[in-house]
Amino acid sequence: MMQSYVIVARKNPTKPTEAPKYYALARSGRTASVKEVCRRISERSSYSKGELEGAIGEFLLEMYNVLQEGNIVQLGDLGNFRMSIINGTATETEKEFKSSCIKKCKVLFYPGSDLRKLCKTMDYGLYRTGEKTDEGEDPGDGGGEAPDPTL
Repeated sequence: MMQSYVIVARKNPTKPTEAPKYYALARSGRTASVKEVCRRISERSSYSKGELEGAIGEFLLEMYNVLQEGNIVQLGDLGNFRMSIINGTATETEKEFKSSCIKKCKVLFYPGSDLRKLCKTMDYGLYRTGEKTDEGEDPGDGGGEAPDPTL
């Protein structure tokens, strides 16, 4: 498989007078829904689409519960999910710190060996405007991850 990318110009926000530098930005083709993934699995296995959708729904609910308890969800070689805290206010002493000093939390994902291997072996191809996906549609913006221009 090949990861498409586009080339984007990014200015360094700490050096706004410098000329922009060019970076690759991942280009997603389309989104595969849970229903589509379940249909694809059911076509090559003995599980029905409904059984798979039910199992995934229950799994996601339990994953939510495990994270809510402050635990890590490990998905084998796929990776781990865990909670992280973003502090809004620092205090001078430990005694002054209250839970109200915490701004919010977020879920972190750490890829496992399968995804790390995928990233090491991925081929890349420049996306050309007007290319069509498997569905015959232009994928649009598709998102992606911008590089850190300060590096």
